[in-house]
Amino acid sequence: MKNNRIKLIFLSLILFMFISIEAYAETQGFEHSNKGYYIVYEKDTHNEVFATSWEVDVGDRYLSGDNKMYEVVEVDKNNLKAFASFIEEIKLPEVDETFVIETLQTAKKEKKVALYFSHNAESYVPTDGTDSKPGNGGIINVGEAFKKGFKKYGVETIISKTSHEPHDANSYVRSRRTATRLLQQGPDAVFDIHRDAIPKKYYVDTINNTPVSKVRIVLGRRNQNLKANEELALKIKAISDKAHPGFLKDIFYARGGYNQDLTPRALLFEFGTHEHTRDRAENSAEIFAEIVTKALYGGQTAEGTKIKGEQDSSKGSGWGIIWIVAVAGLGGLAYLFLSTGGREIKSKVKRFAKKEFGSFLARRNKKGDRR
Repeated sequence: MKNNRIKLIFLSLILFMFISIEAYAETQGFEHSNKGYYIVYEKDTHNEVFATSWEVDVGDRYLSGDNKMYEVVEVDKNNLKAFASFIEEIKLPEVDETFVIETLQTAKKEKKVALYFSHNAESYVPTDGTDSKPGNGGIINVGEAFKKGFKKYGVETIISKTSHEPHDANSYVRSRRTATRLLQQGPDAVFDIHRDAIPKKYYVDTINNTPVSKVRIVLGRRNQNLKANEELALKIKAISDKAHPGFLKDIFYARGGYNQDLTPRALLFEFGTHEHTRDRAENSAEIFAEIVTKALYGGQTAEGTKIKGEQDSSKGSGWGIIWIVAVAGLGGLAYLFLSTGGREIKSKVKRFAKKEFGSFLARRNKKGDRR
């Protein structure tokens, strides 16, 4: 009787664990639509506002290329369309385009960013022959081009090519571990690299006779760092608009969190769409690296004050790590019990706890010593 009660408790814990993971996955990654793409119209005029392959939800916001903010008020998921109301015009930060490359290259402060790919398989059909290449999609090449662009301005770039497949609602739960590991290396910002899946007409652009794809920033509105991440996104847009008007096409405030709660400097970038050549996206990434570098490290405000943004990139990451370790521990405990019928569980739990939680505390202590 006692054993049955214990087994029932453990089965309940396992069920709770899976429900928690699913709920957490939804907060982190409200995924792309698997049916096509949405067109969002202004509610009053029925004029098209934007298109996106992301799932659209009531409450999502959208900052257009001409800095008009809209909020989604109605969604028709069956017909993949939605309606949004105009909220206000957004005033971007005042920035001076003057940017001295030599200053960045000779600055003593180490400059470092991190890149990863929640959807590693994303690809560009004309170049890659498919829109999805498991394990090594064309999006990886775009990340390498981004790194090349950063190198020109003295910015070290860490890239993780860890696979987070399959491409489902749990992709961002899996990539969270990757983002957490990258943050332990002390980057000033961490970026998740993607491409969109809508018709290419929305992203095609040219800069100085070079064919490029436009860029979209996606902000997760379910995270406590939204304000800080939005501030960085608006700086990037302000600089981009002065250098290459229309290149940064828009900012989409989506329902998920996209691991942006881990740090106040985390953004998701979409380089083009699956319908055009990867060359366009790679060209964009190199050009965009200069813009992001300016937003992070250089440039002046209209008042002559240096653009700020020196924030602790590790802030907010602690609870994310604890959550992952706790879930892993619960899953491991349940597995040990079911596989052994309760035999030797005490000693195995001790070994498991010492290995998993001991290494975690050691890393935290080591990190604390550096501060």
